[in-house]
Amino acid sequence: MAFGGGETTRQYFVNFVSEVLGTALLLFLGCMGCIQTDNPPAVHHMPAIAFGLVVLLIIQIFGHISGAHLNPAVTLSTVIFRMLSPAMGVVYVAGQFLGATLGYALLKILMPEGWVSGGFCLTKPAAAASPIQALIIETIITAVLILVCCGVWDPRNAQKQDSVPLRFGLIITAIAMVAGPITGASMNTARSFGPAFLAGDYEHQWIYWIGPNVGAIIGCGIYSFIFAEEEPEEEEIIELEEVGHMIQEKS
Repeated sequence: MAFGGGETTRQYFVNFVSEVLGTALLLFLGCMGCIQTDNPPAVHHMPAIAFGLVVLLIIQIFGHISGAHLNPAVTLSTVIFRMLSPAMGVVYVAGQFLGATLGYALLKILMPEGWVSGGFCLTKPAAAASPIQALIIETIITAVLILVCCGVWDPRNAQKQDSVPLRFGLIITAIAMVAGPITGASMNTARSFGPAFLAGDYEHQWIYWIGPNVGAIIGCGIYSFIFAEEEPEEEEIIELEEVGHMIQEKS
């Protein structure tokens, strides 16, 4: 399956723009929800809820166009499952990195001075967590996210697609609520890159390059080897078709 149709020149362009705009909105609106203000004061779970609802919004807009990956780990998974070609995967990832940088830059330009200074919206491990602990957590939560994606992509789930945006929004919210205080719950190299690049702060960024992408591979592997149904061999398909023809002739 190739999201949005065949991989024509136009489709490369459309998917690229879709991922740029989608990831830009993810950073612009999602990080806006992380701003700490006194009127009203921000609550602990606000960033998780904000990012979850923003993901819901973006999937509703772009899901039927490019699949609304917004995340190199998701794109890597579709390439592994041959839903996208490697060339299209590169286009997606380029769009995601560009979109994350542009979205965060626009937020910094439009917000009042001092609201988005310093390490605002950067993903970093909590002071009490070691880099290795953060790496393992990022790997696990990304693997969980990819398992959810695999379940959505599974042909057995083809008739249960109506609430996909809502499901993903709630899933992101749940994961961000539990893991956010420890690692920032990035699960997304592009999401971490945009703020780090514009702030010039790359401390511990390797965690968010390794963890999510290794997690994607692990999630794909678990689903492929344990949960995926084996597709019938070509010979079996031919035999089933012949049996079908015989039944039709007799009846």
